[in-house]
Amino acid sequence: MAFRPAHALLLALLGTAAHGAHADGEGHVRAVRERTDIVIRADHTLEQTVDYTWRAIDAAGAGTLGQQYVNWDARRQTLELLAAETISADGATIPVDPAAIQVQEGILGGVSFPEKRLLQVTFPRLAAGDAIRLRYRLVQNVPELPGGMSHVMFLQDDVIRDDSEITVRHAAALPLKVAQYGLAQEAAVEGSERVLRWRYRSTGTATAEPNAANGWRRTPHLMLSTFADWQAVAGAYERGAAPKAALTPAIRALAKEVAGEAAAPREQARLLYDWVRANVRYVASYVGDGGWVPNDAATVLERRYGDCKDHVVLLEALLAARSIAASPVLLRADGENFTLPDIPVMWFDHAISYLPALDIYLDATDDAMPFGLLPDNDAGKPALATRLAPALRRTPLPDPASMRVERKVTLKVALDGSAERVTDIVGHGRNAVAVRQFIDGVAAAGTADWVRRTMAANGYEGDGSVEALPQAGPGVLGVRYTERIRNYVSQPEAGVLSFLPGMNGPVPLAGFAGRFTESARQYDARCEPFAVEDSMTIELPPAMQVLYVPKNLSIRQDNVDYQATYWRDDSRDDSRDGMRYHLARRVVAGNPRGWCTPQEYQALRPAMNRISRAMHGRLVFVLNDTEVAAAAVKP
Repeated sequence: MAFRPAHALLLALLGTAAHGAHADGEGHVRAVRERTDIVIRADHTLEQTVDYTWRAIDAAGAGTLGQQYVNWDARRQTLELLAAETISADGATIPVDPAAIQVQEGILGGVSFPEKRLLQVTFPRLAAGDAIRLRYRLVQNVPELPGGMSHVMFLQDDVIRDDSEITVRHAAALPLKVAQYGLAQEAAVEGSERVLRWRYRSTGTATAEPNAANGWRRTPHLMLSTFADWQAVAGAYERGAAPKAALTPAIRALAKEVAGEAAAPREQARLLYDWVRANVRYVASYVGDGGWVPNDAATVLERRYGDCKDHVVLLEALLAARSIAASPVLLRADGENFTLPDIPVMWFDHAISYLPALDIYLDATDDAMPFGLLPDNDAGKPALATRLAPALRRTPLPDPASMRVERKVTLKVALDGSAERVTDIVGHGRNAVAVRQFIDGVAAAGTADWVRRTMAANGYEGDGSVEALPQAGPGVLGVRYTERIRNYVSQPEAGVLSFLPGMNGPVPLAGFAGRFTESARQYDARCEPFAVEDSMTIELPPAMQVLYVPKNLSIRQDNVDYQATYWRDDSRDDSRDGMRYHLARRVVAGNPRGWCTPQEYQALRPAMNRISRAMHGRLVFVLNDTEVAAAAVKP
C-alpha cells in the first residue's frame, strides 16, 4: 500500500521478529530489554530514542537478528545511530564495525522512494545464545499531517518480552489522547511537563487463532494522538490533498475525450474510472510531499503511474472536469481489520474514491474490479471520506445474492469405477471477477498442466479440460471443468459417493462451514457474507444399487440459511440405463459486518457444525451381482 507513517519503522522493530515456526514455547529470539523514550513537542513533532537488546535463542534466531534495518524520510525526519553491538553469551561486547553500517538512499525493496533512507546494521560474530543491541534517535521534524500527530506501537506476542518500557513526555497543556491495551501505566507531572510510562513483560509466545478478525484489539499496544477527532484527521489529509486535484487543460481535454459522448453522470464516471485503472500503473512511490500527500494530478497523468493516492487524485480531477464531485476515502485494506481504534490515529494504509451523487465507492488501483464493485479488502471497512462531513463512514459489503456462486455438477459413474465429472462454476458480481482471474491464471500456467496437477493432488488418474462458458450477462461469468477419471471408485463392489464438485470455485463452502470446529474463541472471527447454489446429479449404472441417500436438511439461524434436498429421478422410462440422484442445495450467510464476536461465533457454532457435516453427505451403494451378470451378456 502507499502509506508508510513515520512510526512504521518502530512497529517493525518492536512488533516483529522471526516469522517461521517457533522453537518449543520460547521462539527463536527473545526481547531481553526494550526502551522507547518519546518527547512530543507543542508543534506536534516528536523525538524518539529507541534502545533494544534481543537475544538469539537458536541458529534461526541468530539469522533473524544478524541484520537490522531502520528506514526514515529525509525530508521530514533525521536519524542518529547511537549504539550497535553484539553481546556474546558470556557478556562480552563487540561493537559493530563502521564498515558494517550502511545507508541506502532512494530505493527500498526495488521501488523508488527518493526521500527515503535505509540504515542497515550487520552484527558480527552472532551465534545462538548471543544478543544484539541497537540504539538510535529518530526526530520527526515535520508532522506527517498538519495540525496533529499520532503514534502507534504494537508489542506482538511472537516473542517473549522480559522488560519493555515506553516513556512519553509532553507539555501538560498539550491535549494528548492515549489508548492502550495490556500495558501497566504510571503517570506523573514534572513541572510543566507530563510524564507517562508503560511497562510490559510476557512469559511465553502465542499463536494467533485461525480466521482471526480485529486481532489488533487483543494485541498489547500503545496509541497516542493530538488530533481532536476523526474529522480532524480527515481535514488534515484534505489540506494536503485537495490542491493536488487542480484541473489543467490536459486533464479537461482527456475527460472530454474519454467521457464526452456519454450523457449520464454514471456512465461518464464509469468511462473515466475504466480509463484510469487501464492506463495508470500502480507503483508505490514517495515522490512528492510525503507518504500522506499525493502528487499533482497533472504529474500523475504525465507519468501514467502512481500509488493509491495518485490514482485517487487523478480520477478526482477527471471527474471534476465533468462536474462530478468525488472525495478521497482513507481505509485499511486488509482481510482482517474491521474496527477503528478508540482515538483518532493515522490508522489507514490505502485510499479509494467516493462519488456522493452516485453513492459509489471506487478503487482505481484494482484493474480487475468493474465499476461499482470494491475488492474484498476494501469492503465493510471503517473509512474517512476526507471531503465530507461527517467524514467517518463504512464502505459497503455486497449483498450475498449479488455475488452468489452457482455450481452445477454432473457425475457419471461406470461399472468399472471410472467416471466423468463435469463441474460448471458461475460467479456473479465480485465472484465473476474471481472466475475471470481463475481462467486467466490457468491459461497462463498452462491448462493441461493445471488439470494434471489438480487431478494428481486428488489421487485421480485420467485427463480433463477447462473452458470458459458463454457469458450469460453483464457481471456473470462461468467456467467448466471436465474430468475423465479412470479410478474414481477404488472398490466398485461397494462404497460411497459424495456430492462434490471437481473444484470449489470462488467460495470454498466446506471450508467456511468448517471454521467453527473450535469449542471457544477469545478473539473476533471472519464471518463473510456469501451465497452458494448447488445443483448436483450422480448417475449410476443399474448394477450399482443405492442403499442410502442423505436426508433433506433445513437450518435457519440468525443470518445463516441452509437448505438441501436429495431425491431420486424416477422420470426415466427405462431404469436399465441406470438411475440418477439429485441434490439441490442453497447456502446463504448474510452477516452485515463481515466478522463475528466470540459470543456470536459461539451462538452460530452448532448450526455451522451441522452444515459442515451435511456438506459431506454421501450415497451408499453395493454391486448387484445379478445386474453385473446381465450387463456382461448384454449385446
